[in-house]
Amino acid sequence: MPNIDNPQEIVKEIRITRCPVPTAASLALDLGLLQQELEKSGCTAAELTRNATNHALPHAHFNHTLPFLVREGGNIPALWARSTGSDTRLIGLSWVDEYQAILTLPDSDIQEPGDLRGKRIGIPRHRYLEIDFRAAQALRGFHNALSLANLTLDDVNIVHLEAVPEGRRDSWNTEIEALQRRKIDAVFVKGATGLEAARTAALKEVIELGFHPDPLVRVNNGVPRTVTVDTALTEQEHIVEQILTSLLRAADWSKDHPDDFIRVVTKETGASSEYVASAYRNISLRPALREDYLTALDAQSRFLFEHGFLPNPVNVWDWSLPEPLAAAEYNIAKGVSLT
Repeated sequence: MPNIDNPQEIVKEIRITRCPVPTAASLALDLGLLQQELEKSGCTAAELTRNATNHALPHAHFNHTLPFLVREGGNIPALWARSTGSDTRLIGLSWVDEYQAILTLPDSDIQEPGDLRGKRIGIPRHRYLEIDFRAAQALRGFHNALSLANLTLDDVNIVHLEAVPEGRRDSWNTEIEALQRRKIDAVFVKGATGLEAARTAALKEVIELGFHPDPLVRVNNGVPRTVTVDTALTEQEHIVEQILTSLLRAADWSKDHPDDFIRVVTKETGASSEYVASAYRNISLRPALREDYLTALDAQSRFLFEHGFLPNPVNVWDWSLPEPLAAAEYNIAKGVSLT
């Protein structure tokens, strides 16, 4: 709790950042719900932008070192920040099944995951990033596909592909160009931009993983997505609770407004609405800290540590802070308004 004798400890502005994917945060900002909730505590929200002139601001999306920061998005940067010592708490998880696929050329002899044995798989290396989440998610995607054929990453030949910065929008140019030049035999893509790239290049799907009946096969950077906050923010009375209340309300709103949901996600991803509608299904933007979500995140954390993407293990149960979400759920159920 803040010290009332020291008003400087009471936060007046939070910063919020999210990935260019379906998130409750993007809806809460678009609808003004986050601002409405925070106004009750005399607080405002400022969006963190990737093109900010202050070098530290866009990097905070990955390292979570900015004071009073709220982040919703891929779990790899969030886990990495926690693993490297950033003082954060996990306050929610969301589960949005998304298109994830292993692709190859139309004339390839690769028909199913078992055919990947001995083949060259392309792993993009974005070495300019503090945490190369794109390499990690590609490796995880291939790991998941290979496991369905009782194979491991030791059964394929990993080819590292050097990538250059291509802006906020997910791009698959590095992998697909290498595939088309036949330097590799298969690539991993995901999300609306991945689906768009696959269709545009007329590539063949070896397997689609994002809607597999086993939820652990779907686990990757975007499944489940994390909502994390700077620990100092949890010491501010009601603030985290109000943030989560706005995310819950935005998630509930999206269920009854599918067209508006697609509009917001289209703006976030940069993909066309056609691909957005096809790429994301079984959507649950509502933050939760369910045991199965935490178990999935734990599996992801273990994979990242085993493959060198995390310097230290992360205990996801110790990381999670359930009380603010429970209070926010109560607010929604009872119609409570904090003033």
